[in-house]
Amino acid sequence: MSTREVYEIYNESKRFGFPTVIDGYFYPKTIPQIFNAKEQAQVPLLLGWNSAEIPGGAFMFGQPYKDEAYIARVKKEYPNDSEEVLKLYPHGSEKEIELSATALASDRFIAYSTWKWFDLHRNNSSQPVYRYLYSKVRPPLVDQTLASGLAGGTVKKDGNTPKAPEPVGAPHACEIEYCMGNLHLIKEYAWTPDDYKTSETMMNYFANFIKTGNPNGAKLPDWPAAKAGDTTPPVMILNAESKAENAKDDARYLFLDKAYGNNK
Repeated sequence: MSTREVYEIYNESKRFGFPTVIDGYFYPKTIPQIFNAKEQAQVPLLLGWNSAEIPGGAFMFGQPYKDEAYIARVKKEYPNDSEEVLKLYPHGSEKEIELSATALASDRFIAYSTWKWFDLHRNNSSQPVYRYLYSKVRPPLVDQTLASGLAGGTVKKDGNTPKAPEPVGAPHACEIEYCMGNLHLIKEYAWTPDDYKTSETMMNYFANFIKTGNPNGAKLPDWPAAKAGDTTPPVMILNAESKAENAKDDARYLFLDKAYGNNK
């Protein structure tokens, strides 16, 4: 078929996203089946996600961060498990709702799926697995006629550009210029010494891992590997003052694992 025909078929399906297809050749089984059979590449793994991958508005669909609106959205998405979701993503104030909506939107977008990869590999491999949470919030833009893009870069403000909410964490793709050491090439942001320090730490961790399979090295905070079966595995918080902490939010991912039917 032509790309146009494939596009039209996809468009008519009215679905969102690009699901994988088990073709029996390149992709013979589901990812959990492959990992549970220990048929994945048995190599060290370093992975992670950002602390605010996508804004809470992506979950709220433009509704305000109010109790009634938030609870209604949770009940719509999780009609049979809303009470559990509201405990895992609480709603005691507008700020807490914003943080919870951001966490839920981010988990549904990319954090859960990355966690699943992490969990499958550490439990089905003898190789070390290192997990991070990138948390450095970007500094303000130098040019106030610009706004940050949704996944990196900037866009020109115009009369229709809504005022962006104050960041509650590091958004999707904002870590790229840090881990690649490209801050000096990007003139739009008012980079600080803390930004350059975060960049240097991240580059050193990644370079060490690429060379040796272990991110640790001289003058770097110790980054312990996650162990199979650990319910609070270590997570390296990448920031100006990077440090390893025990995971606090894995109950969220265990719930989503069950909700998506991936825990079998």
